[in-house]
This record gives sequence, C-alpha cells and structure tokens, in this order.
Amino acid sequence: MKEPEIDFVAIKNIKTFIIRMIKDFWILMGGIIATCRLTNDTNNEKSVYRVYRGMQLLQHRGKAYWKISSGKFEISGYGSLPVFKTIHEKVLRHENDPMYAIVGHLSKKKPITRRLEKINFALDGFFVDLDKLLTHPLMKRRNYEPLSQIHYIFRELLIERKDPYKAAEFLDRHLRGNYVINIENEIHVFRNSTGFKPLFLGKDKDQNDFIITSENYIGSFFPLLDLKEINPGQLIRINSKYGMDILTQLDKNRILMDPFEFIRESHVSSVFNDKSIYSIRKNIGNVQAQFLSSKIADADVILAEPDYTRPMALGLNQGFKNNKKKIEMMEGIIKDRYDDSDPMIDYSEQVSKNKLLSNGKTLKFIIEPITNKKQILSVQGTIQTGGTIIETVFYLKRSNVSKIHVIVSYVPTVDGRQVGLYTQQKDLISRKYIGKISYIDDLNREIAYELGVDSVFFNSPEILSKGIGVRESQLWFPEWIRFLDYK
Repeated sequence: MKEPEIDFVAIKNIKTFIIRMIKDFWILMGGIIATCRLTNDTNNEKSVYRVYRGMQLLQHRGKAYWKISSGKFEISGYGSLPVFKTIHEKVLRHENDPMYAIVGHLSKKKPITRRLEKINFALDGFFVDLDKLLTHPLMKRRNYEPLSQIHYIFRELLIERKDPYKAAEFLDRHLRGNYVINIENEIHVFRNSTGFKPLFLGKDKDQNDFIITSENYIGSFFPLLDLKEINPGQLIRINSKYGMDILTQLDKNRILMDPFEFIRESHVSSVFNDKSIYSIRKNIGNVQAQFLSSKIADADVILAEPDYTRPMALGLNQGFKNNKKKIEMMEGIIKDRYDDSDPMIDYSEQVSKNKLLSNGKTLKFIIEPITNKKQILSVQGTIQTGGTIIETVFYLKRSNVSKIHVIVSYVPTVDGRQVGLYTQQKDLISRKYIGKISYIDDLNREIAYELGVDSVFFNSPEILSKGIGVRESQLWFPEWIRFLDYK
C-alpha cells in the first residue's frame, strides 16, 4: 500500500511560522469591543461609532494596530485612531449591507499576513502549543498560518459539525485569553477556562444592543449598560434575531484520567464510581457493539485476544445480541504463558496436535471446527505496531476462516505514552496518519488494508467515555485523537 505523501515544504513553512509566532506571541495581546444589534432597524453609522468610541477608550499601553470589521466592511490602521469622519466615509459605501454585528480589535502590532486581516475576529490574549495544530485532523494542509487554522477548525467544529463543546475545548487547548468572532452576522464569544483575561458582556437597553468588552470601565461611558463578567470556559452566541444564548460551558475543575487504565492497567477487581473495572470493561464492549451493530452484519464468532479483552468481548456479545445478532463468544485464540525453558511446552505440543509454534516463547492454537468457514470478530485491546494482530490474522487464515473483522477497544494509538510505552518506539501503526485523516472511518479502512483483514473498527473517544460512564472531557486524549470521530 502506498503511504500518504508528506508535504515536507508545507511542514517546514508552518514550523517556521510557528517559531515566529512563539517568539512574538505577545503581539497578540489586545483589546476587544464588539456589538450586536437586536433589531432590524439598523443604523450602520451609529453602530460603528459605538465600536469606534469604545476602541478610543481601550487604546492604551501601546495598542497601535486597530481594526473594525463587519462582514464585507473592514477598516484598519496603525497608530492613534483617526477622526470618525475618515471611518464614516467608508461606512457610507456599505449602506446596503446592514451591520448587525461589528467587531473592534486592538493590538500592539498588525497581523503578520494579509490573510489574517480578512478574518472578522478580535483577540485579547495569545495562543500556545501551535505546533500541535500539525496533528489536528481538521487542519487545512495548504494553509500555513496557525491563526487562520484556529479560526477554520473552530468554525468547522461549531458550524459544520454543530458541536459547541468540542469547539470550545479546541480553543481552550490553545487560547490564553479571549476570542470574539463574527460568523455570518452572529457574534461568538469565548473566554478560556483559566479566566486569564477579563471579559464582560452587557446589554444597552436604550439602544437595544449587546456589547462585549475586555475592560469593564467601558460601562461608565455608555448609559444604561449593565456589564456582567462572562464565566471562564463559556462560549456565547449573540444573534440579531434571537438575542444571546450560552452554547456551552466547559467543565470546571476537570480531572483528566488516562482511559487506558480502564482498558488494561487497572486490576479487574478495582472499583470506580461504585463499579468494578470488570463491569466497566464489559460495558465498553456493550456500548461499542450497539454502535457497530449496523456496520458489522455478518460475524459468527467473537474471539478475545489478549486475555484482558475478555470482559469487553463478553460485553460485545451482549450488545450484539440485544440488536438481534447471533454471535458466539469464544476464546479460540490464546497466548500460552510458558517459555522455552518450561517442559510444559514439549508436553503441550505432543498432546495438542492442532497447536502451532509461532515463535520460541509463545504458542497459538486455533479450534478449527469453530473457525472453519466462519466470519470471525477478533477483539483487540489496542493496536500499537500491528505485530500481534498480524500474527493472529496469519493463523486465522490458515484455519480457513471466511472473513476477519477486528474491533479495537482502545482509541488509535499515536503516542507510546498512551499505553505505558516509555520508549523511543516510533512505528505505531496509526502514527503515519496523524493530521492526514479526518474521520475514524477513513483510518479504519486504511489499517484494515495494511493488516489484510475485511474491516477494522477503532473505538472513538465518545464511545469509550460512554462505556466507562464519564464525560468525554474527563478523559485525556492527544489532540488528534480528541477530535477524531466517526462520520
């Protein structure tokens, strides 16, 4: 199979840009003033003036770059804000373009590229971990500016996938401060969960406007404006027709847990949330089976391998039966615990004619009457390099099975630390698809081809968290995995 091509020029360009951004991250510190009018009776001149007046009050401490934008309307400059007459002349050219939502932005330096000037957003703070954007499944490979990437990914999660929580969490991973953006005449406001920078929202009852500002003293200059602080971790939408609503609130005091503890590391008798790890593992399989019941229509036998997947295999069996699928759960493939120094190896080989010596230390055997011409569902805890499952597939095919499906209880492994591999191991089977695959469906198809099986189904963060019985936000996943899901 031909591996995906790596655009080394693109990677070099984006790394160069990231280095520049890291060195100059402070230039993003700025001020915000934004308004959204709630009536159809718009007065562009009056609305733009309110933003302009607010920016005059905020322009201090070296904030030389300024920009006012609303859809097609945009004006910016460097230095002190000019007299309003200059801005007014440009406003008049947009008389037929009602400005329901207007964003004003101040910062110490102007954007590095012209492309950033075209985005109707304001930022009070800075972005971190920009190198992690290289691993995000929604990243546009031909766009090298991290800030443009952040805007694009945020919009994709919020508007296209209609997932406000993931959109907010994505910003929260990278943003230290506040972010306000105008998307199709709707103002979206996010304050990061640490509350690093203040942010306030008020409604001017006299003018029927919402106003967002990074400084609460602005309220002293606007009559009838009741400013209230926006909660950290809150994503708010303001629409000219429907007013203001809170799209989501990130969990406070989140404790991130390693999901692999629930898959393999914790002892089966351990207890979490008044449930044994054994029962949690069964439920992981049950939930996964309910999701996959429409995708796997022809399996006859479930084979658990290795031993810690047995509870999940039992749960899969239960989940499929609840969906009226007749699947038998068997331990048809096992890995012996004996090595060459143990005389039991010789004894077991002599007694069991159908055992095949796979290497010097382990034995695998197939119960052929069960597997012959059957459609097999192999349950794997995780697939790291693919070595174990490739060996399993080799013996399954020798036992004359008709189809092989693989279900992986864990999410795709792209970092050895996820599963306790504190080594320099780099040949993890999913690693080559980081940042190149947008959906787990695509990853499943590629890895099934590599393994030579009929299908592969990795678990997703959403399904795994449901099986464990916690919110997805309480589990720790790398960037690529956290935002990778089924179509």
